[in-house]
Amino acid sequence: MFINRYIGGSNIFAVKKLNIPYGKIYDYVKESNCKDHKNNHKLNVLALSNTNNSIHAIKLTSLYNSDLNNYLDEYNHLAKNNNNKILIDAENVKNQDMINDYTNYCIETDNSNIFYKTYQMYRNDSFDILEKDLEFFKNKNKNFGIKLVRGAYLNEDRNTGLLNTNKTDTDINYNNAIKLLSTHKNDVIIATHNNLSCKIALQYEKKFKYAQLLGMNNKLSDYLLEQGQDVYKYIPYGKYSESIPYLTRRLYENYSILQYII
Repeated sequence: MFINRYIGGSNIFAVKKLNIPYGKIYDYVKESNCKDHKNNHKLNVLALSNTNNSIHAIKLTSLYNSDLNNYLDEYNHLAKNNNNKILIDAENVKNQDMINDYTNYCIETDNSNIFYKTYQMYRNDSFDILEKDLEFFKNKNKNFGIKLVRGAYLNEDRNTGLLNTNKTDTDINYNNAIKLLSTHKNDVIIATHNNLSCKIALQYEKKFKYAQLLGMNNKLSDYLLEQGQDVYKYIPYGKYSESIPYLTRRLYENYSILQYII
């Protein structure tokens, strides 16, 4: 079944049972629905409370409200108690400034290196933002995790003026970010299906982590495992009706913007 190839199940417990040879990044699939933020928050709490030594992705557009700081503080507490990590996903341009602000809040208030910030390298300002963040948090004596992606919102963001105009510039941006991060102590997840970018990362002494989407490019994932690397699958979960935006984006990427994510 198409949906089962890309979605890990209806809830966190289904994903826990999923038998794969890779690490798991738990990703509650709902996004852009902050009207239901209390229930979305409850499901994130359930996931963080019932897993240990795991990585969880959250989408702030599903949580945005006046209590968001309190939600994030609770995630920090739960993750620390269970030795979990939290990836704050990047989203479309109209929401990204908000996401950056709250991610920075998490990093500044966290003393356990729990949070990862996501950088979308198809944006023409992303490398500069990455450089500035590395310097800014270094001066504050704050370490933080980094997830490096190309970007998955081209259909929504293409007319913003903030994206690279061609795939070559995106690839250069991404690979230059790998080179930059190879000299920093931050924990870094190379989240890509691009074989060349992964091979470039393997050339450095720094130990990166690698992540691909469930159901996509297992050949690359297996190769990285054979090289002794830490490899993860990004596993969305939730009600099938909630997964439609995610699945629609996967279909669109496969036919129209695969060049930006592979």
